[in-house]
Amino acid sequence: MPAGSPVTHLVLGGGKDGSLYVLNRDNLGGFGDSAAVQQVAMGHGIFSTGAFWNNSFYIAPAGGTLNAYSLNPAQPQFTLSSSSPTTFSWPGATPSVSAAGAQGGILWALDNSQFCTHASSGCGPAVLHAYDATNVATELWNSATTGNDAAGNAVKFTVPTIANGKVYVGTRGNNASGFYGSTTSSGELDVYGLKPN
Repeated sequence: MPAGSPVTHLVLGGGKDGSLYVLNRDNLGGFGDSAAVQQVAMGHGIFSTGAFWNNSFYIAPAGGTLNAYSLNPAQPQFTLSSSSPTTFSWPGATPSVSAAGAQGGILWALDNSQFCTHASSGCGPAVLHAYDATNVATELWNSATTGNDAAGNAVKFTVPTIANGKVYVGTRGNNASGFYGSTTSSGELDVYGLKPN
């Protein structure tokens, strides 16, 4: 936080109650919601971790949209700046950001809702979404657009990992039963990157 800010170190957290809590890391304040620097009502339980880039915090609660919150460091307060057109069913999504420093940010998020166990609503591919990190209302691409881009079957709580100009997604491959070795591909690493011209 800049000099003169009333709080210099922040920590964010949330949970099943559907609120995101912004806390003073140096003085957590004791028990109770009133000790929070800010409480943001998400309306949906949080089972994922957010991402932070260029003074924006991104989070996708279970059953809600992916939301971007802008930080005003002088107050410090977060305000909703944009929301994705996509709703992420349980368990929500943990986003990742790729960028060239402070430019060209892309926010990546996985829809893992079809994770192939008795607790899932079904069994199907993970769907990787790419959004403009400056406005997550703009979806740039998703892996369900064409058959060649389809990922393997979803694994709940999987996070897109970015390295060497590519996005890596761990999946079940074609496994639908949950038992390793019961299909030809019980696990699969899907790699996304720029396609050759």
